[in-house]
Amino acid sequence: MGSSLTAAQEILLAAAELSPDGPRDFTEWDLTVATWKRSKNRFGCRGYEELYPDHKRTMMEIMGTTKKDNPIRRGWMEKVRPNYYRITSLGLAEAGTLKSVVSSVTETKRSAQHLYDAIAPYMFHRTFLAYCKDPAEPRTWLGASAFFGITTYSSVAVIDRLRKAEDSIRQTLQWYEMEQTELLRRGPSGGRAAIKKRDVEKLAHYVDILKDRFEVQIRAASGKG
Repeated sequence: MGSSLTAAQEILLAAAELSPDGPRDFTEWDLTVATWKRSKNRFGCRGYEELYPDHKRTMMEIMGTTKKDNPIRRGWMEKVRPNYYRITSLGLAEAGTLKSVVSSVTETKRSAQHLYDAIAPYMFHRTFLAYCKDPAEPRTWLGASAFFGITTYSSVAVIDRLRKAEDSIRQTLQWYEMEQTELLRRGPSGGRAAIKKRDVEKLAHYVDILKDRFEVQIRAASGKG
């Protein structure tokens, strides 16, 4: 298993295995061993692949900031403190999709919860709610950057935050189609309002509007201006 997966996807699935009950902290060494167990040939110490993991090989995929598929840059994982990481709700949702593709098994209930947690910060964000009442909102780049969660104006940060929002929306819309439903609930005792498919479609349109409305700022912030 795993020959058709990218290195980043293998690491993501290993992180998901370390977090069976939802996002939790794990060490980089936990992740190294879990990843090696999934793909010893790819992540094993050269010449001793079956015996020892290659810690540097795993960390290279995580710390290589120029890699677009870096699990951190994709928003699948986050560094919580030195040597410790945590899988995100988006990461768990992505892992669920990968597992479904690889094993042809759909983890409906679990993936719904993680998808909800991934899309909810955008769906219930004050700038999107303001837009729903007044299509002219937000009027400033400050409002748009707050929606995307952009706090550092580097080219990597801007590109990654936009992609994280788009990935969350894409995953959610795919889930609706797969489940043939119009509602996404966090769970039987989730405690928050169900998210309607048409509202996620509106959210997707909103992101396109922001990218068009603030194209100059985005290009400048991402180093393309």
